[in-house]
Amino acid sequence: MVEDLIVPVGLPVVILVCASVILCVLSMVWLTFFGVTRYKAPQHYTLDQPWDHDPILFSATGVPNMALPAHATESDTEGGAAHGKW
Repeated sequence: MVEDLIVPVGLPVVILVCASVILCVLSMVWLTFFGVTRYKAPQHYTLDQPWDHDPILFSATGVPNMALPAHATESDTEGGAAHGKW
């Protein structure tokens, strides 16, 4: 009974999946060559230009270093740390 439904149900599903994959690939190709991006290319910074951006600090200054569970000393940290304050 269920074996009789494999082809009538499976064939449309396979066709829909293949058509979806082809449409996704075509949309990626279309956007690659004809799409408009809303992001500007970053400008290159040289040292003779003044720096007018706020500092970015990816590590908190008040959090103590995280000690690794084994095979490390207390001074080792996961991912590194930033020291000092801005």
